[in-house]
Amino acid sequence: MLAITIDVAIVSVALSLVSAVIGLVVTFGHRTDNSPFYLPLLLALAALFLYSPLLTARCGGTPGKLLRGLHVVRLADARNLSYGAALGRHLAHLGMWLVPLISLLDAVSCLWDRPFRQCLHDKPVGSVVVRRSMRPARVTNRAGS
Repeated sequence: MLAITIDVAIVSVALSLVSAVIGLVVTFGHRTDNSPFYLPLLLALAALFLYSPLLTARCGGTPGKLLRGLHVVRLADARNLSYGAALGRHLAHLGMWLVPLISLLDAVSCLWDRPFRQCLHDKPVGSVVVRRSMRPARVTNRAGS
């Protein structure tokens, strides 16, 4: 939940800054049309389809997930998802959020799913969220001991 909160804060701040800059340009530029105000809407739409899927495919997760030590991988081989799979996972997640009872079920389903603890939106694309340690693995050298 904290990872989602971090991601929402990042996107909200970015969109707010863009909106503020556009407001200043319109106000001090004495523009008579409101067309620049469509830019934040277009950026929000782009963020909807690019932020989570693109970062999940390229980096293994959004900044919120990565800061929390979480990584989204393919269940089959623990590799990063393709953009298409990450987009499918994201759209499944968004679709489930449109129906209140299903969104609640999606959020808690990982508590009883065994053995991989997948949420419902992970199942269609075969993904799983794993915890990654931020510390390097401990190496023991017994040859010289």
